[in-house]
Amino acid sequence: MTTPQSAVRPLLVNGEGLRIEGVEAPNASGGPKFEPRTADDARELLLPQVNVMVASAQALPSQLRAPDRVYVEAKLLPNYLAASYFPGALLAQIGATPVGSRADTGLYVTASKQQEAQTRRLVFTVPDAGLAALQTLVQTGGANRTERQAFSEIRKLDEIAIPRPDQVLRTPPAPEDTLAHPSLVWEAVLHPATARSGEAVALEQETLARWISLVQSRGGQVHEGFIRRVGGLTFVPLTAGATEAAELARFNPLRVLRPMPGIRPRPRFGLRAARRVSPPPTAQPMSTAATVAVFDGGVEGGTSPLFPIGTSDLTLEPAVAEDLSHGTGVTGAVLYGLLEPGQQAPRPPLPVHSYRVTPSPNPHDLEGYWVLDRIVETIRQNGHQIVNLSMGPDRAVDDDMEPDRWTSELDQLAWDNDVLFVVAAGNDGDQDAATGLHRVQVPADMANGLAVGACDAAAPHRPWARADYSSMGPGRHGNRIQPLGVQFGGAESQMFNLLAADGGFLEAAGTSFAAPVTTHALADLTTRLPRVNSSVLRSFATHFAERPHRHVKLRDEVGYGRQPLTYEDLLDCDPDEVHVLYVDEIVRGDLMAYQLPAPSPVTANLAVTLTLAYASPIDPTQPTEYTSASLEMLLRPHHRMHSFRAPTGLDAKPIIADIGSPQAGELLAAGWEASQEPITKQLGAKPKSSEAQLRDSGKWETIRHHRFTLKPTEIAAPRLEITYVARRAGALDNSPTTVPFALLISLSDTGKSGTLYDTVRQQFTTLRPAQRSRARLRSSTASDQIWH
Repeated sequence: MTTPQSAVRPLLVNGEGLRIEGVEAPNASGGPKFEPRTADDARELLLPQVNVMVASAQALPSQLRAPDRVYVEAKLLPNYLAASYFPGALLAQIGATPVGSRADTGLYVTASKQQEAQTRRLVFTVPDAGLAALQTLVQTGGANRTERQAFSEIRKLDEIAIPRPDQVLRTPPAPEDTLAHPSLVWEAVLHPATARSGEAVALEQETLARWISLVQSRGGQVHEGFIRRVGGLTFVPLTAGATEAAELARFNPLRVLRPMPGIRPRPRFGLRAARRVSPPPTAQPMSTAATVAVFDGGVEGGTSPLFPIGTSDLTLEPAVAEDLSHGTGVTGAVLYGLLEPGQQAPRPPLPVHSYRVTPSPNPHDLEGYWVLDRIVETIRQNGHQIVNLSMGPDRAVDDDMEPDRWTSELDQLAWDNDVLFVVAAGNDGDQDAATGLHRVQVPADMANGLAVGACDAAAPHRPWARADYSSMGPGRHGNRIQPLGVQFGGAESQMFNLLAADGGFLEAAGTSFAAPVTTHALADLTTRLPRVNSSVLRSFATHFAERPHRHVKLRDEVGYGRQPLTYEDLLDCDPDEVHVLYVDEIVRGDLMAYQLPAPSPVTANLAVTLTLAYASPIDPTQPTEYTSASLEMLLRPHHRMHSFRAPTGLDAKPIIADIGSPQAGELLAAGWEASQEPITKQLGAKPKSSEAQLRDSGKWETIRHHRFTLKPTEIAAPRLEITYVARRAGALDNSPTTVPFALLISLSDTGKSGTLYDTVRQQFTTLRPAQRSRARLRSSTASDQIWH
């Protein structure tokens, strides 16, 4: 039943107009930090390790090292994982330069217990003289104040060593494979040479030449035309004998040596459906507010009334039938979403351009590099705002989270150009979990992208569950909840109708087809909002996902839930609910406060849903510190409720009281001290959590999503505070960067008074109903204004 126009209650925008000026961060507090060991205790542990490390460095042949430095790894105790504890004084004293880190685990130690926790191994370069200086420093404890300050930081370290070849070499082939394939294509990733102003600088030519010579001396070949540099790392494809890999892994500046993946295999296709769909009533898209790019196998027949798209062949190789069928079906789902046989295709929401990138003109093992080059250069040249990727390397993310070129380059491109990559999660969810082959495949582990898995039923049909083949999380740090959500991608019980060029259908199943359905829904959403960017789209995909039963246990399977086929109905509110969109930006170190649009008074419990989404600069040299920006939310639900701390000498717990009440007056008169700011409601990890716990709860994640309920007695002029902290090379960063973000807030009156929406409109006049942008086409200038 259609809602009468007079009763339409559109989503409200301009939430950023509810910003509260003059709010200051409370004074920092907290007792002394527990130190698991003293520097003298650490000396007993580390001095033998330092002596071995110095001897190992001295024994390195010149062909296995950089000319003027050695790469060293130092494992941090988990107690010192936070960027504020970075051992900068120690590294400065010995002339060391941090150039990266690795993921690891260690013992987190408190006064009462110890437990295994996430940590990292710092990677730094140090000159030979610096190694000698470190050895002397650890032996003597330092001769002056500066040296003693540096010496005190060795308590933060648990291990220190030259990297071993077995830490560098990954997934060597089994002996029987070695005989069958004496030469393999490998991907070598080389550490940066140094860092300037916190930015990693790629390996210099002299050291790279030593690496190439080493490979050649072992009978291998470096594919020099495909050497690529990303975020200070150097990615080098090479062919070498499997038996030579261990020797190559001795090269000191080498971070990782692993087999080169190929492009994922295509899903299989079934028979065509008999009834065809007819073309849309017009080829003109609903809006030109943004453009959508599809990189795949091309479209059979190219442009047609059913495929009113732009097409480009980025490869000159003859098209392959299976690739064309895949690309045609993916592009059809981007244009129209889910279609049924006999239906007329709807008008496309946005202009779509299909780029054929397969087959590549290169051997299979280098196909991934060639395809990625085409994607990056095309996006930089043509400026598409939404990109569908239903293809990628056949490589699952793993717990060591070593940097991947696809993920790193696309995350950087997403940050630089504000482009949203919608990525298929992969079809290996039914593979061996013990080996991690069931995990999402790169680049679905992007921190700034939107990974889509597959479920077995389209909304609103129930029940639904993850499709068996859909790859699972968790992802890498910066976006551990992967895939972000799931969409119908077909299953044995109901296959996906894959559109063919003639309007018929093939039958298939895969995340390749779930992703473009989500891309279509977000393209349509773009036409329905007055202001859109990549963070807005990611916030909507998260906020309105349908959570399954037992959603916490299923998060690694379905992320935040099943994504909508369309947002059209979700943009209209019921009388007892209101959705408000905030779009703003924040400078590092700022605290920004916003009113929560809760009416006054509140007479029943208020259900609240918050979703914060932003893009972050990334650092591929730091897998555990991959995202450089953290936006943290703090909710103060009642502006008069403060915490009162007992006077010195009185052993009593804090008391919560209304600052204007007689009770508060009595407490103040008795020497109790009121908190500077109103009390907070916990969102995520508990206060005073360890850094590892904060990370597990999403401290450095680019998506935050919370649902909770507030009682009427808990609410009075509530405000939400957002702060931005940054890190670089694992340490705190004080440079003034700016991060755009989108915040989506939904409030629901559980008492069903029928007046919440109207009351919010009356009390918060700065909020405006969203004016639909799809009523008319827009010029390119207007498009830029809408998207950004």
